[in-house]
Amino acid sequence: MTAADDLPPVEPSTGGGAVVLDVGDPTLLHLRGEVDLHAVETAGPDLDAGLRRVEAVDAREVTFIDSMGLHCLITAAVAARERGTRVRLLRPSRPVVQMLEVTAMTDFFDVEA
Repeated sequence: MTAADDLPPVEPSTGGGAVVLDVGDPTLLHLRGEVDLHAVETAGPDLDAGLRRVEAVDAREVTFIDSMGLHCLITAAVAARERGTRVRLLRPSRPVVQMLEVTAMTDFFDVEA
């Protein structure tokens, strides 16, 4: 049994996803719906620079995440390590937890259920 097994199922998405960067204090990345290539590209060209400042990720509304979504999380985690800190993953949905478990990336984040 994995951590993902303990999470409630996520309702199917009606299509599309959102990657929204809130550059307040702390810098928060909101992920919703299908976090895939399309959602990441739609977020715009400033996303990569913004990911390097992320302190927390709200991933509770993610219904699907692919390698591009994982890339966003890893970019934020690596940048945080370079700053001497870690990214807090807030209430990640089952698809996010499963992706992190399958790719052995769970230890890169402080997961707050």
